[in-house]
Amino acid sequence: MAGAFVLSMGRSGSTLLSRMLSEHPTILSVSEYWTSLWMQSVGDPRWSGGRYWDLLSTPPAWFATLVERAKEADALPVEFVYDEANGRYDLARCPPILTMTLPALTDAPDALYDELRDIVPTWSRAPVTTHSRHLFDHLATRFERPFWVERSGLSYWYVPDILGGFPDSKYIHLTRDGRDVVLSMMAMRLFDPIVRFGWLLLSVHASGPLQTFMYFKMRAASRRSLLAFTNLERALTGQHLRERPYSLPDRMDFAERLKTYAEFWAHSTRLGLRAIEAIPSAQILTVRYEDLVAEPRETLTEIITFLQPDGDHRAWIDAVEGTPRARPSRWPELDPAIAAPAEATIAPVNALLGYR
Repeated sequence: MAGAFVLSMGRSGSTLLSRMLSEHPTILSVSEYWTSLWMQSVGDPRWSGGRYWDLLSTPPAWFATLVERAKEADALPVEFVYDEANGRYDLARCPPILTMTLPALTDAPDALYDELRDIVPTWSRAPVTTHSRHLFDHLATRFERPFWVERSGLSYWYVPDILGGFPDSKYIHLTRDGRDVVLSMMAMRLFDPIVRFGWLLLSVHASGPLQTFMYFKMRAASRRSLLAFTNLERALTGQHLRERPYSLPDRMDFAERLKTYAEFWAHSTRLGLRAIEAIPSAQILTVRYEDLVAEPRETLTEIITFLQPDGDHRAWIDAVEGTPRARPSRWPELDPAIAAPAEATIAPVNALLGYR
């Protein structure tokens, strides 16, 4: 069964695109699948179906605290779409695949979860990407939508694994001005543990070559060592006691946080762009978020023609072209003295993406 991936840094419009693609009658839009694995699949390890199901069904130890503190602050990530009021699980203890991915596919996610629980553990030992393909194909068949498209925020971190497991897939590379991405990430609690993780990496080796080597050459070993290190760091620093757990240190002021998020965005984007270079030109389409918002009909036509060159898609385009809404950039509102160090970090990578 055919499929495609949306590759992006996160906060770049992939949720918007996924929502519009979900309205297409032949496309199964799979949302936040890689995110729900919480980096435990980095390096594409070989697991039994039972071990893979454990990954999909067991939230990380820190997840409950993140959810509970976010609820107290009325700041739950919008990606957590599971309806705990009418569902079986409390969100703080919700299985990862049920937190974000399955509710975007059906109004009965608990029932779908039960179906998968009876099937997935029976699968033979295989790389996570092979299990993932089986899952996507199963869901596409289940919902009678023969073409699946997966998108996850921060999919740049998974590009080497995705390309290794899905060499024949199509790829939409979705970009956005890094300044707007950084400000959007700072407002999202879902990025707190991820950016803290990146900050710890840069603290170990600020210049970046170590991370580049780990990203491309030692992904499995990096996963094991870095997840163990961050779990130890969380325990030693009492992260669960903080008002905003697993975020950057409280001692950081806004300017320091802005600079740290800018460094995280710049370094992650450089790695993602380098990995994406391996995709044959016929299999990838680069799209700007700004174009999707400003010229939705033209951009959606380009996207759907790339994904499914055969067929008449005018009815779908007519139905969804009014979905995007332009939002002015908030970057010009920042104090120039505060913004300058972050902008100096962002600018060279923005230039690689074609932004000034």
